[in-house]
Amino acid sequence: MPFTAAARASLLPNLPSSRMRPYVAVLALLAACSLERAPAPNELAFGTATAISAATGVGATPTFAVSPSGATTVAWVSAPEGGSDGRLYSRADSAAAPAELRDSLGPIEPHGEAPPKLTYGPDGRLYALYSVARLVPGRRFPATALRLAVSRDDGRTWGAPLTVGANAADGTPFASRNFHALHLGADGALYVSWLQSSNGRSATFVTRSTDAGQSWSAPVHVGGEACPCCRTALATARDGTLYVAWREVFPGNVREVVVARSADHGATWSAPVPVQTDRWVYDGCPHAGPSLAVDSTGALHVAFWTGKEGAAGVFYARSTDGGRTFTAPASLGSARFSQPAHAQLAVAPGGRLVAAWDDGTLRTPRVVVRVSADGGRSFGAPQAVSDSGRAATFPVLAAAPRGVTVAWSDQTAADGEHAAHAHPMARDTTPMPLATVGSTRVIVRRAALR
Repeated sequence: MPFTAAARASLLPNLPSSRMRPYVAVLALLAACSLERAPAPNELAFGTATAISAATGVGATPTFAVSPSGATTVAWVSAPEGGSDGRLYSRADSAAAPAELRDSLGPIEPHGEAPPKLTYGPDGRLYALYSVARLVPGRRFPATALRLAVSRDDGRTWGAPLTVGANAADGTPFASRNFHALHLGADGALYVSWLQSSNGRSATFVTRSTDAGQSWSAPVHVGGEACPCCRTALATARDGTLYVAWREVFPGNVREVVVARSADHGATWSAPVPVQTDRWVYDGCPHAGPSLAVDSTGALHVAFWTGKEGAAGVFYARSTDGGRTFTAPASLGSARFSQPAHAQLAVAPGGRLVAAWDDGTLRTPRVVVRVSADGGRSFGAPQAVSDSGRAATFPVLAAAPRGVTVAWSDQTAADGEHAAHAHPMARDTTPMPLATVGSTRVIVRRAALR
C-alpha cells in the first residue's frame, strides 16, 4: 500500500538533515514503486493505442489470428479514398508493411457485423474468409459470395481465392451468404458457418473441409429461422464437439441467441438450446450476433447482446455439460436501454476468460474489457480501452502466450452516430448500396500477461 507522510516520518532516524538525504531518497523510491501496482488476475494493463490502419490511410473491420508459434497476424479492410472497392490488408508481427489481397470477383465487404475472419492451421497455413459483394438489379441487398484465401507466409502473400458454399445447381458463387464464422476444429478440419437468405427468410448453414479448403462438404442447415443480419459463431471442444451459435427467430418475433452442438463433425445437429431467455421481441434485425469460446476444461462460454427494455446490454452464460444447459445470463454491462453491442470472447493462457464489447449504453460507444480469473463465475471491473471522444465499435480479441490484443473500428462521434442508424430494419425495403470504408481507422492495444 502507498506510504503516507506520517508513515515515512516514523521510519526516519533522528539524524542531521545532511545525513537523512539517502534515507529520504530510498523511501521516496519505495513510495513510487508501491503506487505501480501489478494488475490483478481479473484485469489487464494495456499499452498505448496504435492506429494500425495508418499504413492504408483508413481501415475497418479488423480481425486476428494467432499462429502455432504464438505470433499474431492482424487484417483489416481498406479501400481507396474510403470507398467501396474493398481490399484485405494483413500484417504479421514481424512484417514491416501490410500485404494487399484483392479478389477477382469484386470488392471485399467492410461490414462490421460480417468482417473477414482469420485462422491458422496446425501446419502454419493462414486462412482468410471474407465476403465479396455485387449489386444485382432488382435485389434490395447486394448479392454476396464467401471466399477463402490461403497464405503460407503469415499473410505476406496469398493464393488464389476459392468459393465456399457455391450454388449446388449451377456452381455460381453469388447468392446471399455472409455473417460468417471460420474455425479450425479440434480434428484439424476447417469449419465455416453463415447465414443464407431465401424467399425472405434466413437460415444458418455449416460446412467442413478436410483438405485445407480445396473442397467442402454439402452445407447443412441448422435450426429454424435465423435473424438475418446477426453473425454466427463457431467453437469446438477437445473431445471434438462442435458448437454453432446464432440469433433465432421464434414465433411472435422473439429473437434470442441459441446454441446447437454436433458430435459427428457437423453432419447432424442437436435442437438449438436458448442461451438468451428474456423473450426479447423486435420487428427487425439488430446486427449483433453472439460469441463463443471453449476453455481447457471443456466449458462453453457465450456472450451476447439483447435489446430487452429494462435490461439491455451485454450478457454472459456458460455450459459445463456440452451445451445442453446454460447458467442464467449474467450482465457484463447493461442498462435500461442500449444500442446494439458486439461482444467477443477469448480464452487467454492460464485460463483467464476475456470479454470485450462496444458499450451501447453510451451515446458514443466505447470498447470495454472485463476479465474472469475463475472460468466465468465472476468478472473484474470494466476497463475502458478506447478514447471517450470517438465512436469505437466492433472489437475483436486475440489471446496469445505473450498477451491479449484488442482491436476495433474507430471514427468520430458524429460519424459513429450516423452509422448506428444506417442499417434499416428487416421490414424496410430501401435498396442498399455496397458498403464503404469511410473515414474509419483500426485501433489496436496490447496487454502483456503476467
